[in-house]
Formats: sequence, structure tokens, C-alpha cells
Amino acid sequence: MRNWKKIVGMLLIMAVWLGLMWRLSTENGTETLKDSMRFARKFGAWIYGEPTAAQLDHLNLVLRKMAHVFLYAVFGGMLAVFWQLLLRHKVWRILGAIGCSTAIAFLDELQKISIAGRHFDASESMLNAVSAAVVILIYFGIVRCVSRWRQNRQAAKIQ
Repeated sequence: MRNWKKIVGMLLIMAVWLGLMWRLSTENGTETLKDSMRFARKFGAWIYGEPTAAQLDHLNLVLRKMAHVFLYAVFGGMLAVFWQLLLRHKVWRILGAIGCSTAIAFLDELQKISIAGRHFDASESMLNAVSAAVVILIYFGIVRCVSRWRQNRQAAKIQ
């Protein structure tokens, strides 16, 4: 029997996370650039002391990509837990989680077309989808290892 309270709880947590991601994605491009450059200046001052404009631009790019990786890695972990709770068949769990994360990554980039200063970026869509997929695969790999370890431990107790 499925634990529907956990499933609904995961849906609510994912909805809040998706809301945060959507809010960040729908901001004006000029504003997001100002915010990320402000953070890059603070981080750059800590790393370089007095960073050059080229160092700040590079750091800004890296920090923006890392933000995408972080947001989608966390989302991928949530999707993995949700699909594990929802389905029994192991392959469908993985395919469902990766399929959902890929669709959301694509739609997230697609909706940016109508926002001033933003654009669709296929490479960011792929980065988002791969970030989520890696965490999903790691999660289910760990689940499989733990399951086998428990089975081996029980088999050893029986003998």
C-alpha cells in the first residue's frame, strides 16, 4: 500500500521548489544580471582581492551555471523520492523522474522567450536536465545498493 501522505507531502515540497525556480526564471534579464554581478563582485573580492572585469564576467557566468545545477540537482532528488514513493517498478521510477525533469527543464527555458532580456538557451536546458538526471541516477543507485545490502544481511541471518 502506498503512503499517500508522503506522496502528497513530496508534491507540496516540489510545488514550493518549482515556485521558487519559476520566480527566478521569470525575472527580467537586466535585473537578474545585476543581482548575479553583485554576488560575483562579492565572491570575486574574496577570491581575487581586486578582480578584473574579465574575471568578474567569467565568475558571473560560472556562478549562474552553478545556480542552475544546484536548483535542478535538488529538484532531481525530490523527483527521485516522489517517483520511488509513487511506483513499484524500478525502471519506470527512473524513467518517470528523468522524463519529468527533462520536460520541466525544457519548458522552463521555453517560457523565458517572452521575458524582456531573457532568451531560450538549449545548452542551459540540457545543463538543467543533466543536473537532475545525475542526481536521480545516483539516488536510485544508492537505493539499489542499500536494498542488496539488506537482502545479503538477511540471507546471512537465515543461514
